[in-house]
Amino acid sequence: MKSTVLRLAATLSFAAMVAVNALANILPMNGLNTGEVSALYPSLFTPAGLTFSIWSVIYILLGGFIVISWTQRDDKRIDRVLAWFILTCVFNIGWILVWHHLLTALSVIIMLALLSVLILIFRIVHESPWQENKLQVWVVLPFTIYLAWITVATIANISALLVSLEWNGGFLSQQTWTIIMMTIATLLAFKITFDYKVPFFAVVVMWALFGIYFRWQGGDFNIITYTSVLLMTLLGLGIFYIMRKRTSS
Repeated sequence: MKSTVLRLAATLSFAAMVAVNALANILPMNGLNTGEVSALYPSLFTPAGLTFSIWSVIYILLGGFIVISWTQRDDKRIDRVLAWFILTCVFNIGWILVWHHLLTALSVIIMLALLSVLILIFRIVHESPWQENKLQVWVVLPFTIYLAWITVATIANISALLVSLEWNGGFLSQQTWTIIMMTIATLLAFKITFDYKVPFFAVVVMWALFGIYFRWQGGDFNIITYTSVLLMTLLGLGIFYIMRKRTSS
């Protein structure tokens, strides 16, 4: 009974999260869609709009996780993930609400809370290998990609907050700070990808870097586009190394 209630709560939470995110752009909420709110805080780190299509992938994978959870009612580890997953849905909805109402500082706090819970889930799903390949795909993969994207989104959110506070970068230029943030995201991707052998984490960060490159190519920020290409190349080599090591082992 408890297992069924937990899965039902997770299913409803997921549905509510998807609905709120969709309505935020369809209505739109507070007269602005999510991208228009982002445009109010012009940060060099924010990637091109097409990059955010990754949310469709995330929602599909999370939907698959919900479905697979109903077929694994006796799996205690999935029960633990579901309990925390419900909280991620609450934080996701909360972030959309405060972001659309231009409460940027509060949005950073909620984003950090979401990131923290996703890190916890990520560690749970990697406690030990899953015995079935389908669980590896529909449990590990969704939260790997979700965590990777929220890691990037957290940096972007903090950058937006600094813009809203009219912080000019202090003794460093905006371009320099953007390169620092891109490098931090890349180093985190290397750390997690190599520690947990999850190349898709690096793939997501590469996608974000491509979005930054795509947004600024042909413009006045060549150093940013060159750096994004360099970091994408390094991540690509890292992914190749891990995949080759997997094949040979």
